Formats: sequence, structure tokens, C-alpha cells
Amino acid sequence: MNGTDREDMLSMQEEAKQRVLDMRARSRFAAEQMNRRLQPESRDGAPPGHSAALTREETERLFLLSLCLLLSHEDADESVLLALMYLMS
Repeated sequence: MNGTDREDMLSMQEEAKQRVLDMRARSRFAAEQMNRRLQPESRDGAPPGHSAALTREETERLFLLSLCLLLSHEDADESVLLALMYLMS
């Protein structure tokens, strides 16, 4: 491998590393935005002592429901959808 080939290879590796770091930063930002949207500031009509944030169980159910909805539009196997719905109960 001559010098220019090696330099090209190193340059491509650096570009790839930078793209990976950029994608990680974007995914973290998107996850933070999603978390902010899922945590309501207050619950109107909530019983006294009830926290404003979603409970773990509520969050898991919302996730499973979203997954069922997404998979149903992708024509997923019905047994997978039924298994996910079973997990919600």
C-alpha cells in the first residue's frame, strides 16, 4: 500500500468515526426530546399524592402499544402481535 492509499484509508476511517459520533449525538437528542414529551408537567384530576411523571408500568404499556401499532402496519405475524398484547395485560 503506497502513501496516498494509506492516507485515503485513514481519511475514510476518520470520516466514518465522525459520522458515528454525529449519529450518536442525534439519537441522544431524539431520545431526550421523546422523554420530555412522554413526561407531562401535571395531571389534571389526578388523585392527591399521584406523581406527575408516568409510572414505569404506564411507560411500558405505552411502548408495547406503540410497538403493536407499528407492527400491525408492517403486516407482522399475528402471533407476535398477540404476544405483545398479552404482555400489556
